[in-house]
This record gives sequence, structure tokens and C-alpha cells, in this order.
Amino acid sequence: MTDRQTAEEGRRSPRIGRALSLRDTTGATFERERGDLLFRRVRLVFGIGLAVNLLLWGFTWFVPLAEPVTWTPEFWQWKGLTDLAYPVSVGLGLLFVVLARPGTRALELTAFCVAGLNLLLGVSVTSLARPDMLLGFWIALILFVMAALLPWDVRWQVGLAALAVASSVAALVVTHESFPEVRAFWDARLPVSPARSYTEQLLLTLAGTSVLGATSVVVAATLYNLRRTAFKARRLGNYLIHRELGGGGMGQVFVAEHALMCRPSAVKVLHAAAGSDPDALARFEREVRLAASLSHPNTITIFDFGRTSDDTFYYAMEYLEGLDLERFVERFGPIPANRTIFILQQVAASLEEAHARSIIHRDLKPSNIFLTMRGGMYDFVKVLDFGLAKKVEGGDEGAGLTKTGVIFGTPRYMAPETVYGEHGVDERSDLYNLGAVAFWMLTGRPPFTADRPVAVMIDHVKTKPPAPSEVSELEIPPDLDAIVLRCLEKDPSDRFSSVRELRRALAAVPLDEPWTGEEAEAWWKLHMSSDELVKDCFCPPVEELSRDGIDRSELAFEAVGG
Repeated sequence: MTDRQTAEEGRRSPRIGRALSLRDTTGATFERERGDLLFRRVRLVFGIGLAVNLLLWGFTWFVPLAEPVTWTPEFWQWKGLTDLAYPVSVGLGLLFVVLARPGTRALELTAFCVAGLNLLLGVSVTSLARPDMLLGFWIALILFVMAALLPWDVRWQVGLAALAVASSVAALVVTHESFPEVRAFWDARLPVSPARSYTEQLLLTLAGTSVLGATSVVVAATLYNLRRTAFKARRLGNYLIHRELGGGGMGQVFVAEHALMCRPSAVKVLHAAAGSDPDALARFEREVRLAASLSHPNTITIFDFGRTSDDTFYYAMEYLEGLDLERFVERFGPIPANRTIFILQQVAASLEEAHARSIIHRDLKPSNIFLTMRGGMYDFVKVLDFGLAKKVEGGDEGAGLTKTGVIFGTPRYMAPETVYGEHGVDERSDLYNLGAVAFWMLTGRPPFTADRPVAVMIDHVKTKPPAPSEVSELEIPPDLDAIVLRCLEKDPSDRFSSVRELRRALAAVPLDEPWTGEEAEAWWKLHMSSDELVKDCFCPPVEELSRDGIDRSELAFEAVGG
């Protein structure tokens, strides 16, 4: 960063060395966003103004118009050259803005100078060449374009309006008193058209420009305040909301940035109705606490948790670019065995830390496992959404938050014991979920595909799943087949005893060509480097309903027996 840029940033940023209040961060971030918008708008106005002025200059230069005032041919040649000052001034302003990229104050000064020069030229030349023409249209065009499009300080608009009033009146007086040709024009019209006499023209100009100027100031002030109000409405604590990603049963997820650090974040906001429900609020806070207690690189990182003045609860997590496994498989098809193992080992590593802290996820599914890039590493896994997580040892902080006879989870990836409720749910339930996710990755479909959620849950309880190799079009090693089927055993005691044991089994699968970081990097650069989907997909992609009509958010189904 150059010394000039550092100085400009210092002028636009809050002072360092003192405590920063919410008001300070709001003002600093609003000014930064206003400066960015002002730069784009000034560039747009100058660009359009240059094109319009060139067209008008060409038209007036080549098309002869009636001459209400008797002037010499030299005057009209001078006027044609003077008309060229409009596009030249706008063009120079545009060139300065694009090349110098000035700060907010310099942008406002540049816009004021260019607009003021064009206003003065228009008023003075029109008063000489066509003194009976009301100046309202030209003045209104400049005033209201600047007021409506530029998010500049209202004081600049007041100055422009005052310049319009003063210059229009002064131009009529000066031309009438200093140029005999103009005075002769008015004297000749007075007996014929009293309504268009010089005196009435002067009064009309004064009244009209005053009304236009005052109205433009009101418009500029109103729009400025609306922008600030809209900006504040998009803030949650220290986070500036950019756009919504999706919504689920409990809340919505937004792309945001930290007001001071400008760090991209994903912010999850609790629904207003849920915020008034003590149980929903307790689950929301538990999700934050449990996820924040985990530090494994393959687990989503929680930055912040807070509540606004209007009792809106939210938490901020790291911002990810990439695809979750659900969308990944839907787009690119089943994942080869060596790459599946590479991904599963990272998911298992995340779960191993959680299980060591007696935390079970309870809702592992493809949409909660996210593939991204981190620090030059590709196919890097992030496990998301601990909204249904709970502790399984004594003193369960989630006790009392799940109702008897009601179950939670996603039917297509739900462990059999979960169907019966909370009893018997432990770390091995996550292993079943992970086995169902592995089945999806290898085959492009879940283990059971019944149309109704209840039928899917009954299949999890009673029906033996097929081996992935029987369904997939890809070649799957027998050892990997056996691992997936062991994870999908109905009786938890028949599954792996721990995630660590599962990781060892995955590492022992014989592969002709293990998937490596170099292969992952080459794949991402080939398929995803310029892909707009990567830029628009952020964590966590929460959808209320999936394509098959089964709810993907936190669901409650009546327990089924038998």
C-alpha cells in the first residue's frame, strides 16, 4: 500500500488508539461502502454524460437552428466551439476518476466541479443565444441526476442548487445589461408578448430554479438517509449482511463481512418466531457452544455469537467457497473410490475430535460435508451444521431439549436407533450416517430411496442395504464395500467401535492409485477455477426442501414402532 493510499485510508477510517463503539464501526463501514458506490456512480454518470454531450454537440454543430437573437456568424462559430467544452469537461473528469481513483472527498469535489461547470456553461450560453428559453429543463436535468444517482454529502447538493439559482438569475441580468443584441431582442418582444417579457422571464427563472434547487436537495437528503437506514438494517452486531444464502427450520444464513476486519463470514440468524421459543433458543445456543468447543481443521470454525438490540440472535462462522457433497455428486456424478476414501478420512478426523469430547453430530449428510480449498490444499473437508449435536455423557446439556416421541435428523441418512428416539443414540450413530454418506458418494444415491420419509426410516430399521458395488457404475474395492456395509449395520454393536477404528480401516484399503493433494489440485483447477458456482456457493448451504421433497432442515417425525 502506498503512502498516499495509507493516508487516504486513515482519513476514511475511525481514529486508532481509542475504544470503538458500535456507532463508530457503523459509520466507518457505511462510509467505505458509500465511497465504493460513489466511485461507481460518478463513473457511470460521467460516461453517460460524455456520450450524450458528444451527440448534442455534433447535432448543434451540423444542424442549423433558428436564430432568435441577431448575432454575427463569428458568434455562432464561437458557440459551436463553446459547446465542445461540455464533453471535454466530462471526459477529463471521467479520465481523472478512472486513472486516479480518488478518495470520497475528492470524488465529491470532482463531481461538483464538472456538474457546476456544465451548469454555468449551459446557463450562460443559453442566455446569450436563446434568452427566451426557460432554463428549467437543463438545470433540472443536472440537479436531479446528481441528487438521484450520487450518494454524496447533501452539502454538495445544496451548493449545486445555490449555484443554479444564482447563475441563472445573474446570466439573465448580465446579458440584458451588457449585450445590446440581447436587450434589443427583449425590447422587440415586449409589445408583442408581454408574458414573455424580460422582467417576467427573470421572475420565472428565479422562482423556477429556486423550487428545482430546493426539491433536489430534499431528494438528495432523503435518498442519503434511506441508504444509511438500509445499511443499518443490514447490520448484525459487527457484521454487515450482503445477501441471503438459504433458510431452514430454525434460521437463515447470510453472506456477511466483519465491519472492522473486512473478513468474509457466513452468519446464521435465528428466526424471530424461534427466538421467542425457549427450547429453540436453547438449541441454537447449544449449537454454537458445541461447535465452538471444537478446533479440528476439518470442522467449521465459529467466530462470534451475539444478540442485537431487537433480540435477534445470530452467530458468525467462517466463509467457504466450494461445494457440499450433495451438490458435488449431483453435478459431477459418483466419486471414485480413492477420492471417496480421501474425503471420508477427513470427515472421520473431524468426528474423532467431537467424539473425544462426547459430542455426536446426529445429522451427518452430504449437504453438511463441504469440499473447499484451504491454504493451497484442495478437496479440503469442512463438517458443518452442529444444530442437532448433543453430548452423550452424564449431565447432557441437551437434556430436555428433545421431546419424547419426536425424533430429529434427515430420513435418508438416519441411523436405525434414531428412529426410536434418543435412547441408544451414541457415537456409533454418526458412523451409520457416515456410511450412508459414503454410499451416496460412491453411487450417487442414498442407501434407501423410498418415496415417503416414513418408508425410508422403516427401511433403515428393517431392510438390508445393497453393497455400493452392486449399484455404482464405478469400480469399488471389496474392502471399501465391506467398510460401508459395516457402517450401515442395524445393530450399533456390529459397526466399528469408534471413528479411529474406521479411519484405520479406510487407510488399509488397497488402492492401485491413492488420491493425492496434487491430483485434487489438478482437478479443481480444471473444473472449478473459473466456475461461477464456486463463487456463489458458500457454507452452509441450507435448503428447506430438497429436490425429492424431503425436508433437509431440522425435522420432527412421530416415532414409528416395530
